[in-house]
This record gives sequence, structure tokens and C-alpha cells, in this order.
Amino acid sequence: MKKNFAVVTVLLSLLFLFGMGELGGSPPSEKIPLPEKNFSVLVVDREGIQTSLSQFSYEGKVFLSGRRGSATVAIPFDKILEVQFQGQEGTEKLARVSLKDQKIVEIKLDKRSKVFGRAEFGTFQVEVKDLKSIRFHP
Repeated sequence: MKKNFAVVTVLLSLLFLFGMGELGGSPPSEKIPLPEKNFSVLVVDREGIQTSLSQFSYEGKVFLSGRRGSATVAIPFDKILEVQFQGQEGTEKLARVSLKDQKIVEIKLDKRSKVFGRAEFGTFQVEVKDLKSIRFHP
């Protein structure tokens, strides 16, 4: 009887552990968030590598959200022409956002946040800390 109990316990434990396969890890690289609207951009990383993307998103959203002073702000992609990334301060990266109406807004983004997109060769994701610029296509 004890032997059967032990076998059942081991089998149930294995099933439970196999079911935890994606807990705590990064999402599979072939899966990216699908944004509600398709934006196309040219991304340049800190090494100068340029990549054209469609289905671009910031953390799965179609707006940049960050801090401006003590406030939290969200800037819709529809209003953005270009984003130039500058220095880092602690856990944040300074972003200079050029708007289509010629105004410039500076915000701080979490440097560990990610942008996602689909390139002609496959999916794409990179942390904000590794970006140099993002240019939105009209």
C-alpha cells in the first residue's frame, strides 16, 4: 500500500513540475504581443544596427508611458515622429520624443521595459536600455 502511495505521489509531482514550464521565464521569442493597431518603425539599437519593424509595440501597448517630473504620462504612437534615447539615470532611460506637431517632450522610461515588433526575418524584442532611436513611418 505504501509503495502505491509513493508511486502516485511521484507521478503527481512530476505532472505538476512539467506544467510549470513557462513560469518565471521569458516569453518564447516567436511570440510577441499583437498591438491593437499596426505601427511601422525603424529601430536603431546602441550598436547602430537598424531594423525595420511592423506590429511595433511598447510593452504590448501602442503608446509610450513614462515619467515626466512627478507625473506619469502616456504618449500615443499616432502623435510620435521619432524617439531619441539619451543617458540612463538609475533604473530609467531618458527619451526625447519628437511629436508630429514639431513639439518635443522629454520623458523617462523604465530601462528594462521592452519594445516588440515583427521584422522580415522574424520576431523582434529589445529592452529600452539597448535602444538609440525609434523612427515612426508615416
